[in-house]
Amino acid sequence: MIVETGLGAKAVIAGGGIVSGIALIAGMAGGAKVAATSGVTTAFCSQVQPSTTPVAADLTREQATNARTILDTANSMKLPRRAAVIGIAAALQESGLKNDVVGDHGTSFGLFQQRPVSGWGTKGQVTVPRNAAQAFFSRLAKVPNWSSLPLTEAAAIVQRPREDLRGEYAKQEPLAEKIVAQLEQRQVFTSSTRQLGLSPRELEDIRISVQAAASLGAPREAIVADLASHLGQGDRDRTESERRAEEIVSAVQLELCGQLGDLSAGIDLGAGEGAIAAQAALGMRGVPYSWGGGGPNGPSYGIGRGAGTSGFDCSGLAEYAWSKAGVRIGGHTSVQWTSGLRVPRSQIRPGDLVFFATNPADPSTIHHVGIALDGIRMVHAPSTGSTVRVDTWAGDPYREREFAGAVRPR
Repeated sequence: MIVETGLGAKAVIAGGGIVSGIALIAGMAGGAKVAATSGVTTAFCSQVQPSTTPVAADLTREQATNARTILDTANSMKLPRRAAVIGIAAALQESGLKNDVVGDHGTSFGLFQQRPVSGWGTKGQVTVPRNAAQAFFSRLAKVPNWSSLPLTEAAAIVQRPREDLRGEYAKQEPLAEKIVAQLEQRQVFTSSTRQLGLSPRELEDIRISVQAAASLGAPREAIVADLASHLGQGDRDRTESERRAEEIVSAVQLELCGQLGDLSAGIDLGAGEGAIAAQAALGMRGVPYSWGGGGPNGPSYGIGRGAGTSGFDCSGLAEYAWSKAGVRIGGHTSVQWTSGLRVPRSQIRPGDLVFFATNPADPSTIHHVGIALDGIRMVHAPSTGSTVRVDTWAGDPYREREFAGAVRPR
C-alpha cells in the first residue's frame, strides 16, 4: 500500500518493509516522527551501519567540546592532523579531557594540567581550553621532528611528566585517533550541508526519514539512491548528488550509531543478568572516578587519592552493576576474578567482567576490570581524573598486552 509520510512524501510498504525505489526523503512529520525516534535506533544501526564503521568514542558533552577545541586550535595554527591526535591524547591522560581538574597539590590546572610556575601562563589563562591548547601546540611545534616521533615521546617532551609516567601517553593514542576521526567526519558533514543550502529543519527531516526507512528494512544503497534523487532534482550531475547523499547518510550513522556522548544507542545488550549489569554500568557514565569509591548502593566517597570525591573505581563500578542483577561479586578485583565462570574471549557477551593485569599469567597482578558490552567494548572507571565511560579495549595495544581473561558472574 501507499502511505503518506508528510510534506508530500509517499512510502510503499509491502510485507513490513519498504520497497526499493520509493520517494522517502522529503521530510516526515507527526506519527512518523514519533515512530522514527522511539525504539528503532538499534534496528537502524544494524541495518544501515557498515561493519567497517569504527567504534565510536564515548565522551560526555564537556569532553567532546574540549576535544573539538583542541582540534580546531591545531587547525587554526595550520598544524597537521598528527598534532591534534597528540594534543587530545595528552589531554586524555592529564585530565580526561575535563577542564576543571586540579592536580599536583593545587599547582597544575586545566586540560593539560599546565603549571603557571613552569611558564605556561596564569591560572586564568591555562584554564581557558583554547589558550591551553595554543600553549601546548606552540611548544610541540618547537620539538625537532615532532611529527615523526612516537606519540608518547612527543607528548612527554612537551608535558615533562615524572620519569615513570613518560610512557603513559601511548595508551591514549587509539582513543585519540578515534576522536579525531569522528570530529573530522562531522566537519565534512557540516561543510557538505552548508554547500547544499539545507535549512536545519530540512536536515532534521532528512535524518528522521533516513532512520525510519532503515528501521523498516530499506537497504543502505536504496536509502542513498533515494536521497540522491531528492537532492538532485534539477541537477544534471547525478554523481555529485550521490556523493552528497552518501555523506549525509554517513553523518546520520555517526549521529545515531556512534555519537560522541551516546554510544549506547548502537549497542544491543540482549536480555538476562549480564544485560542488566551492563545497562546499570552504562547508566553511570559521566560519574567521576574515585579510588576506593562505589559499591552496591552506587557512587560513594573514595579513599586515598579519591578521598572527598563521590564516584566509582573500577571494581566498585563492577560491584554496583552486578548488584543490580542480584549477584554479589565482592568489591575487589581479586574477589571478582573468582566470582563466576571463565569465559573464552570469543564468547564474551554483555555484562561479562574483563580483567587486565601487569602480568596476564599471574592473577595477583590484576589491576583493572571493566564490564563488557561485547567482545570489543567495555564500560569502566579508568583512572584518577577520568569519569565512567565506554572504551574500546580489543585492538588497543596497551589493553591487549594486559588482557588476563573474562569472567561471567553467577
